Amino acid sequence: IRSNELMSTSLLHSDLLFYRFSIEANNFQSLQLSVTPTKDGFWSKNMIDTLVVYFAEKIAVNPFKYNALISFLRILGAPKDILHQFINIMSFELKPDPRFQWSLKWFPLVPPVVQSQNNVLQPGMSGALFSNHKILFFIQLEHPSRPNNPVTIPMVFESQTGTTKRAGAELMPNDYMAQRIQNHFRHVTAQILETGGQPGPSSICNYI
Repeated sequence: IRSNELMSTSLLHSDLLFYRFSIEANNFQSLQLSVTPTKDGFWSKNMIDTLVVYFAEKIAVNPFKYNALISFLRILGAPKDILHQFINIMSFELKPDPRFQWSLKWFPLVPPVVQSQNNVLQPGMSGALFSNHKILFFIQLEHPSRPNNPVTIPMVFESQTGTTKRAGAELMPNDYMAQRIQNHFRHVTAQILETGGQPGPSSICNYI
């Protein structure tokens, strides 16, 4: 829905949050996001700020990537638990924990290193894919020893069970380190389940 104010504002809402996208009216070069909870008691100021800052620093930047925006919008429209998980991942990226050897980022596009049978997934297309209560998404891990060679990990979050699993082998990059990290995440998932927890995406990211 666009307002009549210089056609510079678009509104989007879900059952959880109300989103306002505003284009700077003077030069139409700055896209900003503001977020207002529609229900009190769950969304902290830190969560809201994370969404706003992530959009400003990672999505609405040059060079602008339309499919990255599509991925971000899909996450905004996701159920509460899923959105909460991804806000935590965004927070990991915006404020890296110095205790971790690896730095993490959510990759909103299908990375070029991902292999896909029958070319179902094309590099550069939206990297947040929803199907039958499952979400395929991609994270990248960077390490000082590999400054120009980040590790791409395709992952699947099952919203009904609250668990995160590695994507099928057919999507795995031909990268030995990626395979090792995937196996590490598999063991972490098993450990969290054994203790009665739910290994959501952000929980697993605590073990990088």
